[in-house]
Amino acid sequence: MYLTLAFLLIVLVVYVLFGGADFGGGPLEASLTRYPHLRSKLQGKLAPIWEANHVWLIAIVVILFVGFPKFFSALSEYLFVPLSLALCGIVLRGTFFTFRKYDPEPEKSFKLYSFLFRASSTLTPFCFGLIVASFLTVFPDRAEASFYDMYVAPWMTIMGLLCGLFVMTMFGFLAAIFFLGELQLEEERKVIEKRAIGFFVGMFITGGFVLAWGGMGGIVDISDASTPMQIALQVIALVCVPIMWKVRSHVWYLRLVAGVVVATILAGWFATQYPVFMMFTGGSELTVQNSCAPDKTLFLLNVGLVVVLLLVLPPLVYLYKVFHGYTASNK
Repeated sequence: MYLTLAFLLIVLVVYVLFGGADFGGGPLEASLTRYPHLRSKLQGKLAPIWEANHVWLIAIVVILFVGFPKFFSALSEYLFVPLSLALCGIVLRGTFFTFRKYDPEPEKSFKLYSFLFRASSTLTPFCFGLIVASFLTVFPDRAEASFYDMYVAPWMTIMGLLCGLFVMTMFGFLAAIFFLGELQLEEERKVIEKRAIGFFVGMFITGGFVLAWGGMGGIVDISDASTPMQIALQVIALVCVPIMWKVRSHVWYLRLVAGVVVATILAGWFATQYPVFMMFTGGSELTVQNSCAPDKTLFLLNVGLVVVLLLVLPPLVYLYKVFHGYTASNK
């Protein structure tokens, strides 16, 4: 069970780092209205091949479906609306990006497709934030719930709005950091550095509002500095931020530290949530223990995950390497 949870956290972190940087390209592109040449370069990096990152999203679904079927069933039912919106965003952003790039008459439709690409790229991380925030609320029991209470109320909250904005800024920050390493001219780097700093400040502001609102609503205890989420934020503030500032001229170090920042946030949330997946008004809970599959199923799932990772990782690494070389030769 704990090994399966570890796989879930690892795959979630990988998806947020790579897929999040991909989604963040939309907000980052929207912030470059005065720099069309940088937009063009960014569009050259956001190729449809990055959709291969969604192999990690599929892995998350498989782990939840096989390893924690009761939780997956409740998740699919209560959060059907934001999950569907996120799925639409994932599909539409790739669609509009492709239409924008390969339309035979781009001068007629480029602006429309660009707007729709940015909108769908922003919608998806916002929906992810709504989903995360819903786990901090109390879900209604099925027998007593109205349609609104069951399908809308858990995610249509102020906490959901704040978490959605937080995830959007976090993905924009990742996109800026990853894109920074693809630029050679100092003037262009300075522009993207400012965007990265802006998104990072946005992360801290929205994250602060999330913790403050959670504390007032009794959802998250922020008075105790020893809670996992507080410890994660302290590590980021005291360790990661100074290191990022010091290594800002070293691309790969900067990317590594930025990845550590995001992974620390996810690990802090994961630890704060553990062991409860969902709480219900009747007092019942869906926990890691009471929603997991039998031990034999978990064992086979873990073996399968190891085999799949060994089969998938080498082609993915080769894919990124080949495509990075292709885009570099077409700068």
